[in-house]
Amino acid sequence: MIYRQIVLIILAGLFLSGCTAASTGTNWQVTHSLGLDALVFIGALSGDLMAEKHYQADIDEMRGKFSQEGLDALTTLDEIIRAQENMLVGPSLALYFSAGPTGTLDDLLATIDDPESIRPAFAASPYWNEEGWGGFVGVLPDVRTVIEELQRVGFEEKWRRDVLPLIEQRRPLFVEAVDPYDVITEQKRLLGRHLDPTIEIIVVNYSQPYGIKIIGQRFLTHHHYSPEIQLRIAAHEIFHPPFDLDDQKLWTLLKPLEEDKWMQNIVSDHNPQFGYNTFVGVINEDSTQALDQIVGERLGFARDPATRFAEADGGMHMVAAALYHAIKDDGFDERGGVYADWLNDVLARGLLTPDEVRRRAREVVGEEAVVKWDY
Repeated sequence: MIYRQIVLIILAGLFLSGCTAASTGTNWQVTHSLGLDALVFIGALSGDLMAEKHYQADIDEMRGKFSQEGLDALTTLDEIIRAQENMLVGPSLALYFSAGPTGTLDDLLATIDDPESIRPAFAASPYWNEEGWGGFVGVLPDVRTVIEELQRVGFEEKWRRDVLPLIEQRRPLFVEAVDPYDVITEQKRLLGRHLDPTIEIIVVNYSQPYGIKIIGQRFLTHHHYSPEIQLRIAAHEIFHPPFDLDDQKLWTLLKPLEEDKWMQNIVSDHNPQFGYNTFVGVINEDSTQALDQIVGERLGFARDPATRFAEADGGMHMVAAALYHAIKDDGFDERGGVYADWLNDVLARGLLTPDEVRRRAREVVGEEAVVKWDY
């Protein structure tokens, strides 16, 4: 089974129908999804150490009520998706299931009964891969076991009682924070392709510490995150992926960087719980980080790039720093265009050789942050 690198990286009648902003070219919708929340919680239940520390009490409560069959299914999901495929269980499941209805646990079970019902929507996404799809279908019996256990132990009732009120309380703050910003226009300018004006922020409880991109211009975020963070997550997640993941010309041009020892150290030796555990995953994420930094700067909500790239995820995003430097140095931030074409072009021109990537990264984050991966 081969899963695409996801993410992986961060909301009552009015609430139920979302919210549409009229003040910019971006239409913001702020919603919720019990089913998607359950799927990311399965990741925490199955052994995601990054998520586990945020939800230990809920994990202990739920696992304490699970049958042995349910616990075995969680172990199997962890072994197949995380241990074998180096992917995060919760975000992976959320991505696939998001091609269909996710409002309730029964919606998820209906998809498991008929996975072909969501195949067309998933196949139309940038994440489609025949082998990955086969892997997803292969784990569905274990996902069914876990979801039925969640139903049996009262997860849905607990979510509606304890979680939904927290989401509803935070929603107006998120709407106020994102409403004035037209991120879609900036993203279209840099991707060079049509984007729907609507961005849907799906607020959940069990997504920490991640922001999770799913099918469409939608992402999952946590109700506790600050309103400003919701804006940054939106500016980031909609870019994924910023190029064709099957562009063989691109990967051929990137081969020298992929084979560079410094780059290999970043891919293999960063904390795997952060995700981005393949070279493709790093380039996807770091391209997206460089692009969202440009959007944030142009719209006035960016973080300091030196601090961001030197510190985020243990300082692994050195390529993001180099791409950010190259984008500004080459003027792509001002003129815009098709990022995928620009990336192919600068690689062909020798502006992102391994030595150039390190040099550009140093210009942004300093020597120490770059050489920490040289061993």
